[in-house]
Amino acid sequence: MEKGRRAFIFPQVDGLVSELKELNNYLKKRKQVQGSYEARRREARQKGLFFPLRRLGRDEIEDFFRGFPLVGVDGSLNTVGASFPYTVTFFRALARSSRVGAGGEQIWVYQIFSPLLPEHRAKVEEKLKLRLDPEEAVARLRWETLAALEAEVGKRALEKEHPRLLLWDGGFARLETHAPSIWNDVKSRALGEGVVMLGITEEIATSVLGGALPVPGEYGVGELAADREILYGLLRPGEGFQRKKEDREKVGRVYVRLARHPQVIAVDYFPEQSEDLLPALNFLYTITPEHGRGFPFWLDLVDAEVRITREQVEVLLANYLDPALAEVYFRPLRARRDL
Repeated sequence: MEKGRRAFIFPQVDGLVSELKELNNYLKKRKQVQGSYEARRREARQKGLFFPLRRLGRDEIEDFFRGFPLVGVDGSLNTVGASFPYTVTFFRALARSSRVGAGGEQIWVYQIFSPLLPEHRAKVEEKLKLRLDPEEAVARLRWETLAALEAEVGKRALEKEHPRLLLWDGGFARLETHAPSIWNDVKSRALGEGVVMLGITEEIATSVLGGALPVPGEYGVGELAADREILYGLLRPGEGFQRKKEDREKVGRVYVRLARHPQVIAVDYFPEQSEDLLPALNFLYTITPEHGRGFPFWLDLVDAEVRITREQVEVLLANYLDPALAEVYFRPLRARRDL
């Protein structure tokens, strides 16, 4: 691209380039001080356990599932509008069973949320009493709604499908925090009926390993280092890692690398189901494409089906909301910018 054209598209870019180079230099040095691969593995062995996974054969999979299906649960949301209270959020959640036929394959729930509706505005007002600002209140209600819908389809799947393995797209903490009542019901039922539940987190945002596996060096990233940074490339393909257990943990967590891609995923489980953990992880390894990004195929399928796109939202608005009302209440003026 010619210099003149680049300057037209990104005016005053020199300052950004300079800061980006500075960031690059910092990250490069920060990566270097983490030490060699073997040194990091030795450090990790002091704090936890590496364990191998293996791909299961057909008979082993049948033995694990005992004739019961696999179910994956995920949810999605998409918001249109300008700012509070002129927004509407579309939600949907899906529990997808591997059982074929008898109408038992998919369980859906849907909902919209708009602070313009009196009953929804009342929920916002309740949150405002917690000294949240309106945007924070609405954001919290969105997460609570999404978690409740996901827990609801999971609960219905337990009742209707009686799965052997129930996979959740995301960790358990989000469901327990935002939808505690229905989540505790789901947990109790799953533990009572021998349904193995795993919460799969693709984008690990926690920093619990920073203290256990410190990163040395002058940059002092130590406890500031996020788990994804510490674990990147640390595990071999088909390998898991578990920290030494802490007393009275209500939820266990292991980290696994299910493909050649060096990033790992986190898997939440209930300690009461520890005996079923390794067979379940081996099954996840079995259904994960070797050359993919390391996320279990079944949850990828559920995610693709449940995702609400901007195009779908626009179609819903165009077909079921008066255009004049959509323009008044939900079309941000900035969407009409010409430049």
